[in-house]
Amino acid sequence: MRHGVVFVPLALAALFVAACTGPAGPQPSAAQASAAQAGTAHAGAFTSGGCAGQPPVSPLPVWARSGFTPADLAMPHVMGEAGNIVAILWAPRDALHSPPLQDRSNKILWVSRIPFVAPNPLIIKATLAGSTRTATVSVPGGPGPSTVDLPAPGCWTLHLNWSGHTDELKLRYVA
Repeated sequence: MRHGVVFVPLALAALFVAACTGPAGPQPSAAQASAAQAGTAHAGAFTSGGCAGQPPVSPLPVWARSGFTPADLAMPHVMGEAGNIVAILWAPRDALHSPPLQDRSNKILWVSRIPFVAPNPLIIKATLAGSTRTATVSVPGGPGPSTVDLPAPGCWTLHLNWSGHTDELKLRYVA
């Protein structure tokens, strides 16, 4: 019986330590967990850490699927940091170029999660990583289809503003 008395406290202590420490490795941020619950499968390193790779090709968030058949069609896309907008790209690799290619434009379909007032424009203020280079682009009518050409290749942080809403994301333009 003495062994049982010692065994129970040790087992409880092990459970307590496991519950407090959780699984090993980095834990998702609250925004990433929220985005996952909203139906957005995306590579956290791409959206929160910058342009280190290709955008994820996965089903769009449920709220951004209107017009796509099948609805869960996998598309290359980048979610805004706040989860208010998604940039849908039209190529899984090297979708955006600077300068633009002669036979293909830098098409981005912007889908807002929150209602917006048309014809208020989507204003994009872009900053090239590691430099002071900036560019401003206006998409008439707000989020929707667009062509966004930026003046140099690299990782661009896009500060987005539409109908009083804001979000930010990073897009990679290749030479």
